[in-house]
Amino acid sequence: MFTYKNILVPVDFSPVSHRSINRAQELAAHYQAQLTILHIIEDIPLGVAAFGDVGAVYMSPDTQGMLKEAAEKQLTELAQQMQLGSEVKLKVIDGYANTSINAYAEEHHIDLIVIGHSAKSGFLGLLMGSTAETVTKHAKCDVLIMRIPKEEAPATTSN
Repeated sequence: MFTYKNILVPVDFSPVSHRSINRAQELAAHYQAQLTILHIIEDIPLGVAAFGDVGAVYMSPDTQGMLKEAAEKQLTELAQQMQLGSEVKLKVIDGYANTSINAYAEEHHIDLIVIGHSAKSGFLGLLMGSTAETVTKHAKCDVLIMRIPKEEAPATTSN
C-alpha cells in the first residue's frame, strides 16, 4: 500500500489556507508524514509581453528581505494560531507560485500537495488561470485541491 511521506501545503494566508492546512495535518498524522507549509513571495507581474514572457516589477534586495521577514513572521503566527507542532516545516521562498510550488515539490521529494483553490472568476481568472489548476497540470505527485465553501467565498458582483 502506498503511503505519503512528505506533504506540502502552499499557503497565501487566505481563508482556504486554514482548511488546506487542517486537511494536510490529518493526512500527515494518518500517514506519519512530514508536513511542510510553504509561502511564496512573488514579484509583481506587469502583464504578458510578446511570446508569452511575463514582465514584472522586481523588488530591491532590501525590500525583498523585508517581505520575506514579514512573511516568515506571518507564517510562524499562523502555525502558532493553528497549534502546529514544531515538527512542521515552515518555508518562505521567492518566485512565481505557478512554477515554484512544483519545483519545490520535486526538489524536496513531496508525495502530495494540498492546495487551496481561490475560485477567481471574471477576466483575471480567465487570463491568469488558477495556481491550483496550473500546479495540478504540471505536478509529478498527487494533488488534493481544497475549495472554499460557498458560505466562506468572497462575494462577487455582476454588472
